[in-house]
Amino acid sequence: MKCTPRYFFSLLAVCASAASLAQEPVYEAMPRRQVFVRVGYDLSRLALPHVRNNGSRGFELSVDGELAYNFFPTVEVGQQSLKRSSDSLRYSMSGDYFRVGLDYNVIKYKHRLDRDIFFLGVRLGATRFSHEAPLAVVSGVLGTDECSIPKANLKATWGEAVVGLKGELFRNFYMGVTVRAKMMFSHTSYNTMTPYIIPGFGKGFYRFNAGLSYSILYAIPIRGAGSDGFPSAE
Repeated sequence: MKCTPRYFFSLLAVCASAASLAQEPVYEAMPRRQVFVRVGYDLSRLALPHVRNNGSRGFELSVDGELAYNFFPTVEVGQQSLKRSSDSLRYSMSGDYFRVGLDYNVIKYKHRLDRDIFFLGVRLGATRFSHEAPLAVVSGVLGTDECSIPKANLKATWGEAVVGLKGELFRNFYMGVTVRAKMMFSHTSYNTMTPYIIPGFGKGFYRFNAGLSYSILYAIPIRGAGSDGFPSAE
């Protein structure tokens, strides 16, 4: 067959079209970074006064977003207080805390609009709080002694390993569950009294604690993203 210039250019055009069609499904299948910030509120904090019945109250907010494919930096901030009163003890505690960490989504997206995640992650937590006991009755061999323990300002840091999920109920609204295993790293010397609760960590008597968060979240699209919540093609 004679290879004329016209035939040669026609063959190139066919090959280019075929290559374009062959690459298109691969491009569509590749995940694109999701541009949004997800803000959450821990509903389990509302149940503290009723579940534990120990006078504990507080709140916790969280923020996360996808920095790179399947990697979600996370920040959590909260406040917790406690008041207990009886014939033998009057005790109060109050403080703020925060956690910073990173979650990895083990689910591989099948569609570029998927935002549900099942994640493994780590946290570093820290708190500043105070506690005091205006009345404490101590029993001993020689009988009972009534005393008061002055206000003390304390600090603590700990680490967490977490596992959880965040699933979309309807557009941009999510429910999330996080299970936490916590280990104390350091704290201010307790001196005369161990804190009953360390904000964000749990009971102060233990080096290891566990926790459960149950949250409602809302995803806020970032300006500059397309209408589907992803970067525009421009």
